[in-house]
Amino acid sequence: MSLKESLQKKLETQTEYWSKQIQSLQADAEERMAKAEDDQAEAEIQKDFSERIQTLENRVEEARRKISEIRDSGEDQLNDLKARIDEWLPGGKN
Repeated sequence: MSLKESLQKKLETQTEYWSKQIQSLQADAEERMAKAEDDQAEAEIQKDFSERIQTLENRVEEARRKISEIRDSGEDQLNDLKARIDEWLPGGKN
């Protein structure tokens, strides 16, 4: 597998993971909101989950931009992209 393919696969796998987390959070939020005892509790649940979901959606969108950047890059740019991606992804150097 080439470096380009490897980077794309890595980002696609991470994007799938984040997308599953979003779905799980949405289901969890719906369940908790159904059990909320009052409007204030429901609003707090909504706020908490909305922020977490938005963070993940932003990561998914950024990963998609990076995948596009990889597709458009020449071989000479891939090592720099790999370093930036490795640092950006969870478990990276940041």
